[in-house]
Amino acid sequence: IKLGMDTKQVISRFGAERQALAMMDHPNIAKVFDAGATDTGRPYFVMELVRGLTVTEYCDKNKLNTQERLALLIPVCNAVQHAHQKGIIHRDIKPSNIMVTLHDGKPVPKVIDFGIAKATNQRLTERTVFTRYAEMIGTPEYMSPEQAEMSGLDVDTRTDIYSLGVVLYELLTGVLPFDPHTLRAAAMGEIQRIIREEEPPRPSTRFSTLGERAQEIAASRCTNIAMLTKRLHRELEWIPMKAMRKDRTRRYRSASELADDIGNYLNGAPLIAGPESTIYKLRKSMRRNRALVMGLAAILAVVVVGVVVSTVFAVRAKRQAMISQAVADFLTNDLLGSVAPEKAKSPEVTVHSVLDAASKSLVGKFEGKPLIEASIREKLAETYRKLGDYQAAEPHLERAYRIRAEQLGEEDILTLTSVHQLGRLYLIQARVDDAEPLLVGAWKKRRRLLGERHPDTLTSAVQVAYLSFIFGSSAVSDVEGLFARTVETARGVLGDEHVVTLDAMLGLSLVYFSSGRHEEAELLFVRGLETAERALSAEHELTLQFMNSLALLHLSRREVGQSIPLVTRTFEISQRVLGHEHPTTIHSMFMRGLTYAFQGQIDQAESMIQESVQLSRRILGDEHFWTLFYTQKLAHIYRDLGRYEDAEPLFVKVIEGQLRLRGEAHRDTQLIITELGKMYVDNGLHDAAEQLFIETLERRQLLLGEKDSLTQASIADLCRLYELSGQLDKLKTIQLRQTVPQDRVGKLRDTPGK
Repeated sequence: IKLGMDTKQVISRFGAERQALAMMDHPNIAKVFDAGATDTGRPYFVMELVRGLTVTEYCDKNKLNTQERLALLIPVCNAVQHAHQKGIIHRDIKPSNIMVTLHDGKPVPKVIDFGIAKATNQRLTERTVFTRYAEMIGTPEYMSPEQAEMSGLDVDTRTDIYSLGVVLYELLTGVLPFDPHTLRAAAMGEIQRIIREEEPPRPSTRFSTLGERAQEIAASRCTNIAMLTKRLHRELEWIPMKAMRKDRTRRYRSASELADDIGNYLNGAPLIAGPESTIYKLRKSMRRNRALVMGLAAILAVVVVGVVVSTVFAVRAKRQAMISQAVADFLTNDLLGSVAPEKAKSPEVTVHSVLDAASKSLVGKFEGKPLIEASIREKLAETYRKLGDYQAAEPHLERAYRIRAEQLGEEDILTLTSVHQLGRLYLIQARVDDAEPLLVGAWKKRRRLLGERHPDTLTSAVQVAYLSFIFGSSAVSDVEGLFARTVETARGVLGDEHVVTLDAMLGLSLVYFSSGRHEEAELLFVRGLETAERALSAEHELTLQFMNSLALLHLSRREVGQSIPLVTRTFEISQRVLGHEHPTTIHSMFMRGLTYAFQGQIDQAESMIQESVQLSRRILGDEHFWTLFYTQKLAHIYRDLGRYEDAEPLFVKVIEGQLRLRGEAHRDTQLIITELGKMYVDNGLHDAAEQLFIETLERRQLLLGEKDSLTQASIADLCRLYELSGQLDKLKTIQLRQTVPQDRVGKLRDTPGK
């Protein structure tokens, strides 16, 4: 105790606090090692030295994101809870009393000055206020309304909850609820009035008023203004707002409850601070079960869709409200009700089992309410699709389309949604003849009825572009142009982080990749991956597609070291989230095998690619484009190992499949035919190779023209064959048709197929 402060009252309180602090033993509270009195009788504490920064300084210096800041506050809440259990109220919780130190390289927050300040000072130090005439103790910016009373007698542990809420507010937004300069400039009575009566603004509202400071604050949280505003809005700001309620009976009941709710947010569980609505709790509770994440969350989207459509089309408001409520009832009673609580965590309870039970319960359930049935079937189908079970999704989408067409007509917005979704499902299954009329038809009608810039029209444009890009459909003559226009329009209408914008960006980057424009492709792959991971999550299907595409780009340039971490990550995520037999997992497995091949680990490569082929055949079918792609790469491995007898039937199988799937004119069909011919050359089967090369050259010349890169590649193949076989007359004749230097032909051939 400082000289001049050793009054009987202060010494008495000092001794009481010393004993209380000695009782506490918590890893996030600065320890008291010793206490006593000097030879002159002055009491003292010996406390743990905490080397570090205040919690706000540490977070900003290390650019901790929102989730990391929240995680850092949980042990602080637990420390305060420990103190409360020992009968101690801090009454001055603020960032300068929460220090962050490092233990084994990990941040550890330490709460300091438990009750000491109120016993050792009678003046303003740092920012702590002690009135001369009463016991108003604490720091105004962090002080609860009841603590601001002049007597300060009616204060309990909930005053610390309020202060923790203010600290959380500051960690999230970079500013305090009430401007400190305004607060400090006011008289004592006005300070008390503001704290007791004025409601603190919501974090998102407060952040929106910061002007130029907002960019700096967002950057210190590893994000931008738009993303931070989005994160602050709704759920995240509910937590500090509940902690800072004027009425303490409406705050969190304890510091541990506040810690639990922060954990709820980080784990995707319903918040204690959240609303009581069934839809909110249903959505959040489903997220807690990882096995049900993808499926059930997708189904809930119908409620949101209902609200959006009803606001845009007022005529349909009543219809959509009825559908939304019916869907919510179905989710609560039929879907989740099919899982008994005692079996909820059983490995036998899967998304499939829940969806299958719900599908059966639909039969005859909505007699006279067909539009409700259609909406539910559409969302069940979307869930099955995300699970990779396309066969289970198909009857639901077909039934939804028939219902809407009969009830609403072919040009209703909901009917067109069904048409588009069904066409997309067919496209995923490589059923081009079924997909094309549906996708193109929906696109044309949406353009006419809704306009080019409507989100539904943009969604259609992306799928039609993929249809033409992957399968060579004549629906679009300029695929690159359509992708580019859609990206630009979607950015303006929906923003950079919308799924449609990112899907169009992925398509455009794949066009660049397939045409050998690797630098442009890489730029878009990287930008798309960063945006998708930030806005959608690392586990979203688009994020995984960007990862796999970027990995393939690196492999095509022999940049194996850059590809490995991407491939490893996508395989781990898809295995964990989607399961072993999901098409995305199968593709990630193939990519891992391809990486092994580039590393020269042929046995591992063969094993993984073989398994990819087998799974793809069973899940997607023998002639799905991915099955053919995997089979082609397996044939490459056998060819490179000199196992021609194993490679040839695979090449033939791929050629037959490509001819049926994409047609003779498609470049990928032509490339695989050339590869078979090259294998014949390597195996000494010159006559068979010559026949195949000549047929291929004639087709390419007819379809593509003499100067096309693939036509010139065919001429180069014949030149190599005649040179190897000593047929010099034929060599001279064919060389006259070359327009591309020999050293460039390899680069043309290395351009990956679509």
